[in-house]
Amino acid sequence: MRLSKRVVSLICLSSMMLSFNSSSVSNIEDNFNLSSMSVINKKVDTVVKSIKYENSDSEKLKEQSKLDKERKIKQRNLELEKLRKEKITYLRENITVTSGITEEELKSVLLTYNGASTMAHLSKALVDAENKYGVNAFAMAAIVALESGFATSRRAIEDNNLTGYEVYSDDSEGRLFDSQYESIIQTARHLSKNYLTKGSMYYNGVSVDSVQINYCPDEGKGKNWDGKVDSLANDFLKTYKKLYL
Repeated sequence: MRLSKRVVSLICLSSMMLSFNSSSVSNIEDNFNLSSMSVINKKVDTVVKSIKYENSDSEKLKEQSKLDKERKIKQRNLELEKLRKEKITYLRENITVTSGITEEELKSVLLTYNGASTMAHLSKALVDAENKYGVNAFAMAAIVALESGFATSRRAIEDNNLTGYEVYSDDSEGRLFDSQYESIIQTARHLSKNYLTKGSMYYNGVSVDSVQINYCPDEGKGKNWDGKVDSLANDFLKTYKKLYL
């Protein structure tokens, strides 16, 4: 009987020990798992943050690259525009060398030049004439200024004839145009086709002086038509340079 109680006690004790050991191992494993997860989570956070920083740096580099590219393009455009402005020209000896002036620039020139503001509305026609027929816009503006008193003569106002087209004397009626724009375009076409093209009926060269021979035969050396046109064209060019260079 005593022996049985001992055996029972030993069995109970063993069972308790086993239960304790099992619980301890389980707690150790749980603690280990928690610790491991904490480390892993920290590493994941670190990697995520690193990726975010890398992405952020990448976006910053892209944005900076874009800004640098835009800055270079802007600088290049400014340099090209400066070169264009420096090449704006007029040559007495060759009025087929185009000026390269824009409508807005020529309008500013005419508004600025003393007495020429009455021609400012003709800037588009003068530039279109240059682009279409290759007659220098400053030369054309000078012809208009001289022949029409800066677009204020009777013929200019009533007949829209700004260039003395088909006016052979003070009594000549001259060509009537539907508009002043048409007057300039038609004159540029006439000069290009009949005066400035080698082999044409009135061709004597491409200078202002050569055009005068047949365009204004009564206003040669004595009346100095060519000199007046040249002086006006040069004055317009000088005004341009003061405004833009």
